Amino acid sequence: MAESLSPKQHRQTRWLLTAILCLALAARLYWILVADPTPKLSGGDGIFYLNLGRAIAEGETFLQMVVGGLIAVGPVYPVYLAVWYGVLPDDSVVLAARVGQAVLDMVMCALVFDLGRRSFDERVGLLAALVIAVDLRFIVQSAAINTETIFIFLLVAGVWLFVIARSNPAPWRLVGANVLLILAALTRAIALPLPLIFDGLLLLPRPTMAQLRWLTSIVTLAAVGIGGWALQIYLTTGQLVVISTGFEGHFWMGSRSDGQWHGIVAFEAERKEMQARYGGRDAYVEDALRTITANPAAYVRLLFAKVVAAYLQPHGTVTFPGESLKEMAAKVLQGQLSLSELINGPAFWPKLYIYVFHFAGLIGGLIGLWLARRKGLAVLPLVIPIVYLTAVYTVLTIIPRYIFPATPFYVILAAYAMIKLLTRKDEGVKRQT
Repeated sequence: MAESLSPKQHRQTRWLLTAILCLALAARLYWILVADPTPKLSGGDGIFYLNLGRAIAEGETFLQMVVGGLIAVGPVYPVYLAVWYGVLPDDSVVLAARVGQAVLDMVMCALVFDLGRRSFDERVGLLAALVIAVDLRFIVQSAAINTETIFIFLLVAGVWLFVIARSNPAPWRLVGANVLLILAALTRAIALPLPLIFDGLLLLPRPTMAQLRWLTSIVTLAAVGIGGWALQIYLTTGQLVVISTGFEGHFWMGSRSDGQWHGIVAFEAERKEMQARYGGRDAYVEDALRTITANPAAYVRLLFAKVVAAYLQPHGTVTFPGESLKEMAAKVLQGQLSLSELINGPAFWPKLYIYVFHFAGLIGGLIGLWLARRKGLAVLPLVIPIVYLTAVYTVLTIIPRYIFPATPFYVILAAYAMIKLLTRKDEGVKRQT
C-alpha cells in the first residue's frame, strides 16, 4: 500500500509527475510530427480501420459496414476514427487520430503512476511512469493506426478504477470500471472475460450483500449491452457473434504447424484443404481438436514454443528498417557479420534500445512479482492481465504485438523490484556505517 508523504514530498511528486507527462507527450508528438510525419499504412490494418471509420461517419447502414469488415473487429476503434472523419477533412484524419492517441498514451502514463502508487508507493509509480514515457515501443505504437493504444488505455484505466473501487467501492466506481473494461473488449474482443474476473476479485475475501447486488446489476447491464451488439449482428448476417469473429480461426491456426499466421495466401490454401476434408465447412474447432488429440504432447510443446518465441521478440522493432537484431546477432556469432557491421547496421541503436527496455521490463517484472508475492490481493490486479493475455493468446495465435498490452503491468512490477532492491542496498550500507 502507498505510504503517507509530507506536504513537501507531495508537491515534489506532483512536479515530477507533471515533468514526466510533458516528456511523454513531447516524445510522442516529436515522433508523429518530425520523425514519422507520413506513416506507411499499406501492409497493415490501418487502411482497413480508416475505411470503416469513414463508412460510419458517412452514415452507411449496419449491413454495409458488416460487409466492409466491421464484424471482424470491435466497434470502438472504427468509431474513434469516425469522430475525426465527422469533424475534419479526410486528409487531416490520420494526423488528428495519431495526435489523439499520443494524448491518450500520456494519460495512460498518469494512470500507470497511480496504479504503482496505490499498489506500492509514489516512487514505484514515478519510476513506472517514466519508463513508459521514454519507452520507444509506446512512442512508436501511439502513432500507429491500429487498436493497441486505445486498447491499452482502456485496459489500464479499467484496472486502475477497479483498484480504487476495491478500497472505496462507490457505485460509480464499480460501474465505471466495468464500462472501461467492456469498452476494451469492444476494442479487442479478447478482453471480454476480464470484467467478470475483476468483479469476482472485488468479492474477495468475503462478499457483502451490497456488493453482490451491485455487481449483479452491473453484469446484467453489461450482458444487455453486449447482447444488443450480438443481436444486431445476428439480425443482419444470421451469424451468432458476440463481439467479433476470428476466435475459431485463430484457435485452428494456433494448433497447426508452428501455430502462427503466415499471411492470407497460406491461410486460404490451408483453409481450402480443411474444407475439402469436411464437406466444404469451416470446421476450425473440430479440425483443431482432432489435431490436438492426435498428439497432445506435441501440442503442449507447441504452446511452450509459441509463448517463448513471442516473449523473446520485442514488439515495435519492425518499425525500423533492416534485419532483426536477433538475426544480425546470430550472424555475428556465426562469423558472417563483424561486430562493427552489426553496430553500424540499419537502425541498430533504436532496436537495441527497444530490446533493453523489453527484457528489463520482462525480467524486472518477474522479479517484482516474486518480491511482491506476499502482498496477495494488493498485487493481483497487476498480475491478472499478464496471466490472462498470455494464456489466451498462447492457445490462439501469439505474437509480440498481441501480448504488448500486458507491458504496463510488467513495468509497474519491474519498478517495484528496482525500488525494493535499491532500498535494501541503502539499508545494508546504513547498517555497515
